[in-house]
Amino acid sequence: MHLKVETHNLVAKTHTVKAGTFPVALYHEHRHGVYVERAFVGHPTYRYWKAHILPEHHLQICRYSSHRDDYPFEFYIDIVRVEREGHILKIKDLYLDLGIAFDGTLTLMDTHELFEAVGAGLIGLDEALLATQTLHDLINRLGQHENNLDRTLQAQGIGLQWDWNLSIP
Repeated sequence: MHLKVETHNLVAKTHTVKAGTFPVALYHEHRHGVYVERAFVGHPTYRYWKAHILPEHHLQICRYSSHRDDYPFEFYIDIVRVEREGHILKIKDLYLDLGIAFDGTLTLMDTHELFEAVGAGLIGLDEALLATQTLHDLINRLGQHENNLDRTLQAQGIGLQWDWNLSIP
């Protein structure tokens, strides 16, 4: 197990993860955060990634395009902590994830990773509590809107744009 931290350089248009540093097709800042999209070159499962990083809500909302048509989720949501220093965003994954299928079915994932990360000292109890409270709040809000993420976010005054006419669908 390792600490999961990503870095986004909004000026250089790069995304750094444990596998390396990759070029970003688009960064777009909006009042709730940052939109990003990039190709996943050479990845065995995914070919393209789009995400909205919402720092105040501790969410990274992702859409993946896979090489096959069987990817089960319309949205994959990472619970995160975001730090910004100028044009650099550091995204610390807090290990809990939520998948929202195309039919609205919710799948909570990686609870075991959260406990392993706490046990390994990679995140503290304060971050584990933040992750748990964030996920509980999100699931409760989704339940009020028939598990529809767009309606859930709109009820909070957040509208997300996904199609910037740059990317592979």
